[in-house]
This record gives sequence, C-alpha cells and structure tokens, in this order.
Amino acid sequence: MSEMLTKLGIDGKLFIAQLVNFLILFIVLRAFAWKSLIMTLEGRRAKIKKGIDDADRAKQELKDIEKERDEVLTKARAEALHIVDVAEQKASGLKDEKLKQAKDEIEQQMVEAKEQIKGERTASYNSLKQDLAQLIAAATGRIVKDLDATAHEKLIQSAIKDLEAE
Repeated sequence: MSEMLTKLGIDGKLFIAQLVNFLILFIVLRAFAWKSLIMTLEGRRAKIKKGIDDADRAKQELKDIEKERDEVLTKARAEALHIVDVAEQKASGLKDEKLKQAKDEIEQQMVEAKEQIKGERTASYNSLKQDLAQLIAAATGRIVKDLDATAHEKLIQSAIKDLEAE
C-alpha cells in the first residue's frame, strides 16, 4: 500500500505528521474556540430566527391592520351614504314643505284678492246704485213734481228693484 501512496505522490511520514498536526489543531480549537464559535453561530441563528419571526409577525399585523382599515373604510362609506340619504330625505321633505307653504300662501293671496275684488265690486255696485237712485230721483222729480216724498221714495225703490232684477 505504501507503493500505491507513493505513486499518488503521497509521502506516508508526511501524511501522518500532517494528520497529527491536524488532530492537535482540532483538539486545541475545540477546547478553546469551538464553544465560542458554536455560541456565536447559535446566537446568529437565534437572531436570524427572531428576525424571521418578527418579519412574519409584522406581516400578520400589517394584514390585520389592512383588514381593519378596510372594515373601517367600508363602515365609513356606509355611514356617509346613510348621512347623504338622510340629508336628501330632509331636503326633499323641506322642499315639499316649502312648496306647500308657497301654494298655501298663493291660495291665501288669491282668496284675499277675490275678497278685495268682491268688496270693491260691492262698493262700486252700491255707489252705482246710489248714483242711479239720485238720477232716477232727479228724473222723476222733473217728471212728477207733485208726488209726495213717500210715494216718490216707493217709486225709486221699485225702479231700483227692477234694475237689480235685470
């Protein structure tokens, strides 16, 4: 076997010396540096795991916050639509009320105008009646000068009634 190792370019004594050196170095490193190296690696592993866990937790919190935000926005939109609907209903009711008030006011003014016209018409009619009675009295006074006052008044009233009947 030593021939085989020599053919491969491996010197047996040198190989054993290197193996012994490696084992000594390994034992020394294991005794002094291995624990601190392992602790450092474990610390890094824990930090990485904690970082991943924190990132996952942050992702979940972000999802929860987005979900809550969407719920709040949906609720706010629904509430805004409700407020707009209520405002439209109030505006419509107010509009209807104002229209009714305007119609009532117009009707009241029409009634008052009709009453005023009727009063003016009655006053004009009465004035015309008095003027007509005076004209009739003057005309009959000229025609019938010798009638007494009562007969004269009866004749005037009769003429007025005849005119009213027409």
